Parts: sequence; C-alpha cells; structure tokens
Amino acid sequence: MINRSEQSTILMDEASEALAVALMVLTVPKGYVLKSSLSLKQNSNDAWLFRFEKASGDNNGLGGEHFSVVLEKKSRKILGFTWMDQSLSEGQLPSAGETLEVAKDFLDKVDPGLFDQLENLWIERHDEIITIKKGTGKKPVTISGMKYKCYRKDEDNYAWVITGPSGQVITFEQGIVWKNGRVTEKWLHDN
Repeated sequence: MINRSEQSTILMDEASEALAVALMVLTVPKGYVLKSSLSLKQNSNDAWLFRFEKASGDNNGLGGEHFSVVLEKKSRKILGFTWMDQSLSEGQLPSAGETLEVAKDFLDKVDPGLFDQLENLWIERHDEIITIKKGTGKKPVTISGMKYKCYRKDEDNYAWVITGPSGQVITFEQGIVWKNGRVTEKWLHDN
C-alpha cells in the first residue's frame, strides 16, 4: 500500500515529467520561477496547472504578473498558457496578417495539424488587466495583444492565440467549450 508521502512524491514526479514535455515547446520567461503546481480538472479531464512568478517577488500573487500553463495529464497536451507581465503593456501590436502568421507558426509547433483543423472567426485586439506595485500603492496595467480566435468544428470547441508586442505569443488556449458563455474552467485567468 502506498502511503501519503509516497503518493505525493509520485504525483510530483508525474507533474515534473509533464512540465518537462511542455517546456520542450514553451519557454518560461527570464526571471520567473515555479511557484505552484496543482492537480485539477478541465472539461472533466485530469490536468495540471503550473504557475510561475517572478523570483524577485515583485508583483506576485493573484492579479499580478505570472506565466501559467495548463496540461492535460493523460496526453500531456498543452491546453493553454498565458504570460501576464507589465513589459507587455507597451509596444506596437502586430497587424492582422502578422497575427495570422505568428498563430500558424505557433500552432504548428505546439500541436501539429491543429491550425488546419481550425476555422478562423476573427482577429481583434484583446486586453487583460494585471495589478503592479507603484510606490506605496498598486496600479492596474493593461496587457494588450491581437487575438486569433477560431472554432474547431469536429470537437465543437474554440481555440485562440494572442500575440503581443514584437510578435510574441502571450496566450494560447484550446478545447474551450462555449455555450451561452464560457463553460471551460478559467485556470489561467486570475479573475
């Protein structure tokens, strides 16, 4: 019989192996360290959530700067990731054409064949808000990107890639169920 300590070690080993697979495709931003890993469900499937925050401790915690990844446990498929960092609040956003090219390249890398299974619905600006420390208080900062939103007909769900300044992918999600609003859990979103 496995005791709690052994079970915890097994789960951590599984989480570490899953994260290692994801990091063959994704790059954790410089200065970020792993803060937490959680076992959870997304669309009734077992998944891992990994959250990285700044090693310096600046702007850490819910609502602050982070790099987070959700992986399906069984397949180790990347279900999504987001990078919310104040450095992404400035700079020129890509055009719709540039956004399409970045999305195609990224999707071909993260899940080969996915791009061809998606019907692009629109490409538009998308904003998220984080909170950073400013002097003795806090200040909201808007992170903007160009969202390449798609529908996957064969699975009746949605996927998107959000490209930020300098053509860098800052958010990706796939397998998002939408029925009169989002049904899929929002593990990447602090709100």
